[in-house]
Amino acid sequence: MLKNLNKAAILATLATSTLALPIDWHGELQTDLHSLGDYNRSVQQGAGPLDNGDQAFDMSDADPDSSNFQTYIFKLQPTIIVNDSTTINAELTSGYGYGGNFGDSSNDGRTKTQVATNSYANARYSFNTVTDNPVNLTQANAVFYSDTATYTVGRQKFNWGMGAIYNDGNTPGSRFASMRDGITIDFKIGNFKFSPYYSKIKANNLTKTGRVKEMGISLLYENLDKEFTFGALYNKNTSGSATGIQTDVDGDTTETDLGATSVTMIDLYLKKTFGKYTVEAEVPLMTGDMGEIYPGVTDTEIDAKAFLLNNTYKLNTNHTFHFDFGMVSGSDADNQTYGAMYLNPNFQVANIMFRYNLAAIADTNQNVFNSGIANATYAKFAHRYDSGTWSWTNSVVWAKADQVAKSGSDAINHEKNKRFTANADQADDLGFEIDSNFSYKWNTSVTLNANLGYFFVGDYYAFSNAATPNETNDTYLIYLGADIKF
Repeated sequence: MLKNLNKAAILATLATSTLALPIDWHGELQTDLHSLGDYNRSVQQGAGPLDNGDQAFDMSDADPDSSNFQTYIFKLQPTIIVNDSTTINAELTSGYGYGGNFGDSSNDGRTKTQVATNSYANARYSFNTVTDNPVNLTQANAVFYSDTATYTVGRQKFNWGMGAIYNDGNTPGSRFASMRDGITIDFKIGNFKFSPYYSKIKANNLTKTGRVKEMGISLLYENLDKEFTFGALYNKNTSGSATGIQTDVDGDTTETDLGATSVTMIDLYLKKTFGKYTVEAEVPLMTGDMGEIYPGVTDTEIDAKAFLLNNTYKLNTNHTFHFDFGMVSGSDADNQTYGAMYLNPNFQVANIMFRYNLAAIADTNQNVFNSGIANATYAKFAHRYDSGTWSWTNSVVWAKADQVAKSGSDAINHEKNKRFTANADQADDLGFEIDSNFSYKWNTSVTLNANLGYFFVGDYYAFSNAATPNETNDTYLIYLGADIKF
């Protein structure tokens, strides 16, 4: 009896101690409505499989004229301060990534779809997020502070540079978060910060053949007095021969295991402010062995790159002008190499162009937001008026394709991630878009948004891989949303 009373007393003491720990609860809830008119960019109305080269999508029994859907983003982020040297961070979300669609059925982030023959495993090689579950744990880590370094152990979000490749999803409206399951050590010496890390991306079994791991280090120099930042990230992502990651770039309806891979990422970043003018640039470079992208070719080399440049001129407290430029490589269909760089789906430059995975409109096994900029050179000019309570941004975006189909040669459809033999030549004009975004800050926690977009579809999307091209339709967007942070 006395022994049981002692146990009860110990449990009560532990419970009291646990309850005494300070917990900071915060998070985000966003709901929105998307109305896309003529979303397929083509007058082609027929349902059923289309040629892999056709820029139109199989709409099955979906409405060919318009798409209307409502989505949500939910993040619950508790922080527990254990003591002066230890903090525990967590983040809970629901659905796929951050939230999902009302009535949705979503999918795995790296493969983009539950069907292996529609996988984007090669295109999404650097993209890691949570899968579709009732509750997702997107962050669960302990942070240990010492005199020499800060240690983060567990599942952690991370961001690098402009967020073009690695994006922590902290920007309002972001749907995904780049994650590491492992350890990161931050050393800070003056204006320099060194951050080596080790992470496990996937474990198909509990041996090295089923493991995908990533090791890397980042170096960041930040001088606040001179308003200058420069950094470089280096990592190596390797996988064993039995990771179970599959794709079907060849388009023969038979999935192929990527097998063993070894890919290196070097990502350079710079930011400098000169009075009212700020320039920011990021240059990600991806090289290495991507594995068996094409059947029978076990060591396809990847050589992909992007160059991104943002220019900002702050005229005064109300008016700001932006000029952004980007070049994101596409890929030809050479068996030995793969050259397409796919940016993080959180990194977007337009309201319509590049933003939506159109295949997901008729197929809810896919995610409509799992779409990134690829195979494009773009330029964007924008003006933002900010009154403090509300802001209004108007912009124009133009883009052209890096790689296009040439009659008689193999080519890649970058939106479908399929190789095909071209029967016609394809134009490189992606078109241009006019956007207008209005945001009203109701109070410190609630923001209301209304966005409009009109996409003048270029002849690139008229390509049908036949002598007669598709007739294109321009696409328009109406977006309404509310964001609550707590």
